[in-house]
Amino acid sequence: MSSRYANTHKRCLTCKINKNLCFCDELYERENETPVLIIMHKAELELTTNTAYFSEKVIRKCDLAIRGVKGSPIEYDRIIDSNKYTPLYLFPDEDSVELNEQFVNSLDLPPYLIVPDGSWRQAKKCKRREPFLKEVQSVKLLKGEKSQYRLRTNPFEDAVCTYEAIARAIGVCDGEEIQKSLEKTFKVFTDRMYYSRFGLADLSDLDKFEK
Repeated sequence: MSSRYANTHKRCLTCKINKNLCFCDELYERENETPVLIIMHKAELELTTNTAYFSEKVIRKCDLAIRGVKGSPIEYDRIIDSNKYTPLYLFPDEDSVELNEQFVNSLDLPPYLIVPDGSWRQAKKCKRREPFLKEVQSVKLLKGEKSQYRLRTNPFEDAVCTYEAIARAIGVCDGEEIQKSLEKTFKVFTDRMYYSRFGLADLSDLDKFEK
């Protein structure tokens, strides 16, 4: 058995970490008004560092669709009711506009966030390769606090991971309170995953790593 899978039996099945570091008590659903669809590249499915996996568990109105599976196209029309919502593609491409309160209030119908998940390269290709998305307005986040994500290397200085992007976008659409709640959970699970790489095996030792 490879070292990668040698300790699988010791991990929590839900939060994917050593059972002594389990953070399932943080994985409860928040009531969001703005629904979210995460388009995950199939390559992300087995990665423990994937944050979209946790986004789906803490946001009530959140769907997850897998992209890149041959013969299984995403049925956007079944997931998103365009008669009730305005689909918005959360990605800072050349056609994106700033997602802010003024923009949200200008929409005829409430926003529905569509968020690509994967490497920066995969996310950039997503809109071009999904016919439904070609007519969807792209939106980008205001420049905010530096990303707290330490489990992967960011592609550039101002980049944030999928979970952080969703939390900040929901903050714009639904208010600061739900954003702060989501970010609190984000710190818990990323800290525990990060410190576990350096030997943390029990929560009683967490203070030693955070000093």
